[in-house]
Amino acid sequence: MARSKASNTFSVKSGSPAETARLAGLFAAALKGGDALFLEGPIGSGKTFFVRELAAALGAKKLPVSASFNLMRAYRGRLKLYHFDLFRAVEADMENIGLDEYLGRADGITAVEWPAAAGTCGAEPVRLEFELAGGDRRIIKIDAGAAGRRAGKDIEVKWLKK
Repeated sequence: MARSKASNTFSVKSGSPAETARLAGLFAAALKGGDALFLEGPIGSGKTFFVRELAAALGAKKLPVSASFNLMRAYRGRLKLYHFDLFRAVEADMENIGLDEYLGRADGITAVEWPAAAGTCGAEPVRLEFELAGGDRRIIKIDAGAAGRRAGKDIEVKWLKK
């Protein structure tokens, strides 16, 4: 794991889907209502898998699948999970999609795949950038930002305790 001293940014190396699922579980335990995750990376890098495992760790009975043809789906668990997939969206669509109505909601966590179209939407999300590293391996760069400093530190400490 590498940490940037200047910010609340660190990277984790996931060697398998099980490790990525473990990371999602750490996020589920550390996040609170109103938190947002923006997930970036190429197709097939594990963004939807991470969101599915996040939903499972939150106790959702119905789990996310690729939402590319549905812009938003909600899942009930300990906290609701509002899953947006903006792969087919552009910035001009944001007013009609209503993402800003879900960001910061105390009853849930908002996870946004392909967030470029959303700009910042006034949110201070935790940003996860997924990189392919061969086979099932991934490098996941996490920028918890100022708003997610507590969660970021908690996740980093627990990840190191493998």
